[in-house]
Amino acid sequence: MDIKAVGFDIGGTLVDYNKPLNWSGSFKDALKYMCNNTKILLTEERQEQAISILQKYNTRINPREKEVTSDQIFGEIFEKWGEEKSKIFTAKKEFYTFFQREVTTYPDAKKALKYCNDNNIKVSVYTDVAYGMDDEFSLKDIEEISEYIDLKLTSRNVGYRKPNSKGFELMLKTFKCKPEEMLYIGDEEKDVLGARKVGIHTVLINRNNQVKEYGQEFTINSLEDIITLIQK
Repeated sequence: MDIKAVGFDIGGTLVDYNKPLNWSGSFKDALKYMCNNTKILLTEERQEQAISILQKYNTRINPREKEVTSDQIFGEIFEKWGEEKSKIFTAKKEFYTFFQREVTTYPDAKKALKYCNDNNIKVSVYTDVAYGMDDEFSLKDIEEISEYIDLKLTSRNVGYRKPNSKGFELMLKTFKCKPEEMLYIGDEEKDVLGARKVGIHTVLINRNNQVKEYGQEFTINSLEDIITLIQK
């Protein structure tokens, strides 16, 4: 393969969140953390109201392709609570921080990205964010490897979530390459489906060796394996 660009998902691919994909089970603790750090009163009623709104925007329960903003989600919560909207920025920052505290970069990520850089292969990330998370928060997760990444796309700045094809098309357009000249690596079905829509080579990273057949062209257990794929 004559590969000129490689795209990566973030969570489960480049970084480990050490949290379940579905955040529902941690909503109560996250809201307590948020309110304790912002001096906002959290009653049982307010907690239930916030969880109901968060569940509405939980894509593991209610999938969507068009992305929403964090201000929309937290605006609904604060309106229900009767809190000043001026507190939203600080509150949402604390909410997201609760889930980002244990983020670690996979050891194989830097080696794979550096190989691409050293061989003049363009690198992009394209990830779906949780609950409309702003780029200034979500992209902190890749600060450790940011220097190796040429293009940073999220569902927030693209406006759509995978498997919508817009983000994949944007990667191709930015790097001026044909679909057959690009790989996209992710750990979920939507990563494979989205890349397939535009003809990009699909690579599933399967770190736990579970059976995952999403129609991907290649399956790898480590990001270092893409070096072999590129060299073929």
